[in-house]
Amino acid sequence: MEYIASGAQADIYKDGSKAVKIFKKNERKIDVEQEANLQKLAFDYGLPVPEIFDVIEVEGKFGIVMEYIEGTPLGKILTEDNSKMEEYFIKSFEIQNNIHKIETGKFPLMKDRLKNHIIAANEVTDIEKAKILGKLETNYFDNKLCHGDFHVFNLILTSNGIKIIDWVCASTGNPDADIYRTYLLYKLYKEDIADIYLEMYCKIYNLNKSRILSWGSIVAGARLGEYTKDEREVKLLKEIVRNEKEFSQKVDLYERA
Repeated sequence: MEYIASGAQADIYKDGSKAVKIFKKNERKIDVEQEANLQKLAFDYGLPVPEIFDVIEVEGKFGIVMEYIEGTPLGKILTEDNSKMEEYFIKSFEIQNNIHKIETGKFPLMKDRLKNHIIAANEVTDIEKAKILGKLETNYFDNKLCHGDFHVFNLILTSNGIKIIDWVCASTGNPDADIYRTYLLYKLYKEDIADIYLEMYCKIYNLNKSRILSWGSIVAGARLGEYTKDEREVKLLKEIVRNEKEFSQKVDLYERA
């Protein structure tokens, strides 16, 4: 196998016409199988997603064998030539909107995922968690497919169109929350890009920007419970959680969870 790249969770190799994603030793087989199954489901819905072939074990580590995609991430293209930002942002909007058109009950529930991550967030107080969880309970969730980690670095430009990768965070839920999640990921990367994304997306699809932004404390709070982040990201996420409204009343964490 030919080594291609390494990430926080896995190393990527090329094996002929296939890609092999080998996870670190601490990744459980059940979690690797879950990621593979989510991508299989996305493929079965006709989305431009690498085909999954198998889940394997190599020297005590689990891996996913999938179709090898020859191409360049849109994020890399835009980093090298931002004159193409509008063109590729609009293409990414079309892809994200098409994902949101799919109604499904086969993916994990977004509400459950958000709730579990919020409870796991050690950087916020129990009072803050209770407030966020209370807001989560009052928000509307439907059955639309949401990618959960949608941004231009997860879109690969190939000779056969744009492919969507990294479906581990996919869920069934509210597209508004998924749009805010993308906005947040851009904000953590570069704030002016985030503002361009949200302004353009809302204008093209006639969405209420304030309604999207109302997901701030929920999505940022959940992000804090996902994994270890650097100090800058933690600071920004905590600011989003705490700037929406002062948490003046102490509420039991599990009373409204």
